[in-house]
Amino acid sequence: MQDKLPDKEVAALKADVARLREELAALAAGLKPSADERSAGVKDEGANEAAHGNGHDKEEESYGAWEDLLRKLNSSKAQGEKVVRGLSSEIERHPLVSVMAAFGLGYIIAKLWYEENKQ
Repeated sequence: MQDKLPDKEVAALKADVARLREELAALAAGLKPSADERSAGVKDEGANEAAHGNGHDKEEESYGAWEDLLRKLNSSKAQGEKVVRGLSSEIERHPLVSVMAAFGLGYIIAKLWYEENKQ
């Protein structure tokens, strides 16, 4: 019975990691069309103004900001996926230690919360 408890915990952690991965992918997928739409609009405005000869630095900065935001989002997504994969492999290698660490962290947080609410 004791051997199955860590397996259940590992399975729960794997499910949580998979759910987190899906949520990050959905968030990135939801933001990408909006950013693409905005950058396309800025490109069109920039092309029209360039044709008329009255381009503004402000709009160029806006376009750069959207590209920078999209680049940072993709970088954060890749880094998050890398961390999730590393965490998942560590949990698979050391399931008992992972369960004990999660329990200890939960205990410490609960203890701090209890002390804060007590005052």
